[in-house]
Amino acid sequence: MRTDEALRPIITEVEFLLAERRQLAAEGPHFIVTHGNHRSGLLCTSGETVEQVSMGYRWNEFPLYLSPTGLLIFDCLCRHRQISLTARRIAQILASDLFYVHNGANAHGGRRKLIHPDRVSIKVHIQRIREQIAKAAVEAGLALDPSRILISEMTDSNTVVYRLKASVEFRHCQF
Repeated sequence: MRTDEALRPIITEVEFLLAERRQLAAEGPHFIVTHGNHRSGLLCTSGETVEQVSMGYRWNEFPLYLSPTGLLIFDCLCRHRQISLTARRIAQILASDLFYVHNGANAHGGRRKLIHPDRVSIKVHIQRIREQIAKAAVEAGLALDPSRILISEMTDSNTVVYRLKASVEFRHCQF
Protein backbone atom coordinates (compact mmCIF):
# COMPACT_ATOMS: atom_id res chain seq x y z
CA MET A 1 0.00 0.00 0.00
CA ARG A 2 1.37 3.39 -0.93
CA THR A 3 1.82 5.98 1.82
CA ASP A 4 -0.45 8.59 0.20
CA GLU A 5 -3.25 6.01 -0.08
CA ALA A 6 -2.86 5.15 3.60
CA LEU A 7 -3.08 8.82 4.54
CA ARG A 8 -6.15 9.57 2.38
CA PRO A 9 -8.72 8.95 5.23
CA ILE A 10 -6.78 11.26 7.55
CA ILE A 11 -6.48 13.96 4.88
CA THR A 12 -10.21 13.69 4.14
CA GLU A 13 -11.05 14.08 7.86
CA VAL A 14 -8.76 17.12 8.21
CA GLU A 15 -10.31 18.72 5.12
CA PHE A 16 -13.78 18.13 6.58
CA LEU A 17 -12.81 19.69 9.92
CA LEU A 18 -11.29 22.73 8.19
CA ALA A 19 -14.42 23.20 6.08
CA GLU A 20 -16.58 22.91 9.20
CA ARG A 21 -14.46 25.56 10.95
CA ARG A 22 -14.74 27.92 7.97
CA GLN A 23 -18.53 27.49 7.97
CA LEU A 24 -18.76 28.20 11.73
CA ALA A 25 -16.61 31.31 11.30
CA ALA A 26 -18.72 32.56 8.39
CA GLU A 27 -22.22 31.73 9.65
CA GLY A 28 -21.85 31.38 13.40
CA PRO A 29 -23.17 28.49 15.47
CA HIS A 30 -26.68 27.03 15.45
CA PHE A 31 -29.05 27.74 18.34
CA ILE A 32 -32.28 25.95 19.24
CA VAL A 33 -34.89 28.04 21.06
CA THR A 34 -37.62 25.96 22.68
CA HIS A 35 -41.00 27.57 23.32
CA GLY A 36 -43.41 25.96 25.76
CA ASN A 37 -47.17 26.20 26.21
CA HIS A 38 -47.60 26.21 22.47
CA ARG A 39 -51.01 26.02 20.82
CA SER A 40 -50.86 23.54 17.95
CA GLY A 41 -51.38 24.76 14.43
CA LEU A 42 -49.80 28.15 15.07
CA LEU A 43 -46.30 29.53 14.87
CA CYS A 44 -44.78 31.53 17.72
CA THR A 45 -47.70 33.28 19.40
CA SER A 46 -48.33 35.33 22.49
CA GLY A 47 -48.88 33.31 25.62
CA GLU A 48 -46.01 30.92 24.98
CA THR A 49 -42.94 30.71 27.18
CA VAL A 50 -39.26 30.55 26.27
CA GLU A 51 -38.24 27.35 28.01
CA GLN A 52 -34.69 26.69 26.85
CA VAL A 53 -31.91 27.84 24.55
CA SER A 54 -29.29 25.36 23.37
CA MET A 55 -26.33 25.41 21.03
CA GLY A 56 -26.64 22.64 18.47
CA TYR A 57 -23.49 21.00 17.17
CA ARG A 58 -23.07 17.62 15.46
CA TRP A 59 -26.45 16.22 16.48
CA ASN A 60 -25.95 17.24 20.13
CA GLU A 61 -27.48 20.08 22.09
CA PHE A 62 -25.57 22.06 24.68
CA PRO A 63 -27.88 24.15 26.91
CA LEU A 64 -27.29 27.75 27.86
CA TYR A 65 -28.30 28.16 31.49
CA LEU A 66 -30.09 31.51 31.38
CA SER A 67 -32.51 33.23 33.73
CA PRO A 68 -36.08 33.88 32.51
CA THR A 69 -35.04 37.42 31.57
CA GLY A 70 -31.96 36.13 29.76
CA LEU A 71 -34.11 33.66 27.83
CA LEU A 72 -36.44 36.44 26.65
CA ILE A 73 -33.54 38.70 25.65
CA PHE A 74 -31.90 35.86 23.73
CA ASP A 75 -35.21 35.05 22.02
CA CYS A 76 -35.59 38.72 21.05
CA LEU A 77 -32.07 38.77 19.58
CA CYS A 78 -32.86 35.58 17.64
CA ARG A 79 -36.09 36.95 16.18
CA HIS A 80 -34.42 40.22 15.17
CA ARG A 81 -31.01 38.84 14.18
CA GLN A 82 -31.16 40.51 10.74
CA ILE A 83 -30.81 43.94 12.37
CA SER A 84 -28.73 45.46 15.14
CA LEU A 85 -30.59 46.45 18.32
CA THR A 86 -29.73 48.88 21.08
CA ALA A 87 -30.42 47.92 24.69
CA ARG A 88 -33.18 50.55 24.67
CA ARG A 89 -34.78 48.96 21.58
CA ILE A 90 -34.60 45.49 23.16
CA ALA A 91 -36.37 46.90 26.23
CA GLN A 92 -39.04 48.47 23.99
CA ILE A 93 -39.61 45.19 22.15
CA LEU A 94 -39.91 43.24 25.43
CA ALA A 95 -42.42 45.82 26.71
CA SER A 96 -44.56 46.05 23.55
CA ASP A 97 -44.38 42.84 21.48
CA LEU A 98 -47.36 40.67 22.43
CA PHE A 99 -45.19 37.53 22.50
CA TYR A 100 -43.24 39.00 25.42
CA VAL A 101 -46.05 41.01 27.04
CA HIS A 102 -48.20 37.85 27.32
CA ASN A 103 -45.29 35.53 28.08
CA GLY A 104 -46.64 32.47 29.88
CA ALA A 105 -50.35 33.31 29.55
CA ASN A 106 -51.03 29.91 27.91
CA ALA A 107 -49.59 28.07 30.93
CA HIS A 108 -51.87 26.27 33.36
CA GLY A 109 -53.36 29.00 35.51
CA GLY A 110 -52.78 31.57 32.78
CA ARG A 111 -50.29 33.65 34.74
CA ARG A 112 -48.12 35.96 32.75
CA LYS A 113 -44.51 36.33 33.71
CA LEU A 114 -43.98 40.08 33.75
CA ILE A 115 -40.41 40.83 32.77
CA HIS A 116 -39.47 44.41 31.94
CA PRO A 117 -35.70 44.85 32.12
CA ASP A 118 -34.25 48.31 31.69
CA ARG A 119 -31.38 48.99 29.32
CA VAL A 120 -28.73 48.76 32.06
CA SER A 121 -29.86 45.29 33.13
CA ILE A 122 -30.07 44.24 29.46
CA LYS A 123 -26.37 45.07 29.10
CA VAL A 124 -25.63 42.86 32.12
CA HIS A 125 -27.71 40.04 30.63
CA ILE A 126 -25.84 40.38 27.31
CA GLN A 127 -22.59 39.63 29.20
CA ARG A 128 -24.22 36.68 30.97
CA ILE A 129 -25.48 35.32 27.66
CA ARG A 130 -21.95 35.54 26.24
CA GLU A 131 -20.63 33.64 29.27
CA GLN A 132 -23.16 30.88 28.67
CA ILE A 133 -22.31 30.75 24.96
CA ALA A 134 -18.65 30.33 25.93
CA LYS A 135 -19.49 27.49 28.35
CA ALA A 136 -21.63 25.69 25.76
CA ALA A 137 -18.88 26.07 23.14
CA VAL A 138 -16.30 24.56 25.50
CA GLU A 139 -18.66 21.69 26.28
CA ALA A 140 -19.12 21.13 22.53
CA GLY A 141 -15.35 21.22 22.01
CA LEU A 142 -15.49 24.40 19.91
CA ALA A 143 -13.05 27.28 20.06
CA LEU A 144 -15.55 30.10 19.58
CA ASP A 145 -15.30 33.70 20.72
CA PRO A 146 -18.74 34.64 22.15
CA SER A 147 -18.17 38.30 21.30
CA ARG A 148 -18.04 37.26 17.62
CA ILE A 149 -21.40 35.49 17.98
CA LEU A 150 -23.29 38.05 20.08
CA ILE A 151 -21.69 41.07 18.48
CA SER A 152 -21.47 44.56 20.00
CA GLU A 153 -20.84 47.41 17.61
CA MET A 154 -20.47 51.12 18.21
CA THR A 155 -22.54 53.45 16.04
CA ASP A 156 -21.42 56.88 14.84
CA SER A 157 -23.31 58.41 17.78
CA ASN A 158 -21.44 56.24 20.34
CA THR A 159 -24.42 53.97 20.94
CA VAL A 160 -23.77 50.25 21.34
CA VAL A 161 -25.88 47.94 19.19
CA TYR A 162 -26.14 44.16 19.49
CA ARG A 163 -26.54 41.54 16.79
CA LEU A 164 -26.63 37.76 16.89
CA LYS A 165 -24.56 36.01 14.22
CA ALA A 166 -26.03 32.51 14.17
CA SER A 167 -28.63 30.29 12.61
CA VAL A 168 -31.68 29.70 14.77
CA GLU A 169 -34.31 27.00 14.98
CA PHE A 170 -37.51 27.49 16.98
CA ARG A 171 -39.11 24.39 18.51
CA HIS A 172 -42.55 24.26 20.07
CA CYS A 173 -43.74 22.05 22.91
CA GLN A 174 -47.23 21.68 24.34
CA PHE A 175 -46.18 21.53 28.02
